[in-house]
Amino acid sequence: PDPGFARLVGALENRLALEDRDATEQAASALTRKITRGLSIPGASVSVLGCRPADGEGELHGIYRPAEGTESDRITVWMRTAQRKDVVAIRTFLRTLLHEIGHHVDMRLLNLPHSYHTKGFYRRESALYRVITMGTVLAPGGCAATGPHGPLAKAPPPDVERGLSLLRKAREGIAARRPDERSAPKR
Repeated sequence: PDPGFARLVGALENRLALEDRDATEQAASALTRKITRGLSIPGASVSVLGCRPADGEGELHGIYRPAEGTESDRITVWMRTAQRKDVVAIRTFLRTLLHEIGHHVDMRLLNLPHSYHTKGFYRRESALYRVITMGTVLAPGGCAATGPHGPLAKAPPPDVERGLSLLRKAREGIAARRPDERSAPKR
């Protein structure tokens, strides 16, 4: 938990409400940088595009692409619905951004070769949402902290160090079960 997150989430909400794609992209990039720096992982470039692509099965909200060659990891999110071209709600936009950051965390912090939509993935995404929305109207329960008697003062802060420790142990466990690709015979 960090008051800087509330400020960045507020900036993102304001830029999205102004329907300013460039400013929304800058705000989303700033939030992503703060998260990746806090986790001590490489950053990812963020692109915010206009209308979501859609087909007969639905709309694409966001996508994560790991780096290839000299490129950086890339997160792309769309800010308008495909059908009506409306600006998406801030909760939807933020959840989508955090979802894609979740894939980045899987690849760069946990060193997973793939990032699947597992129960653990969605739990990590929800935990991240709870932490960064603390003190905002987007926080679960919908109440922002209002001072010493606000909801943040009543709830004990999450044990972030314990959570990071569990992520590191998971990464070590995964690495121990995965054969070392460098020593594997080439086919």
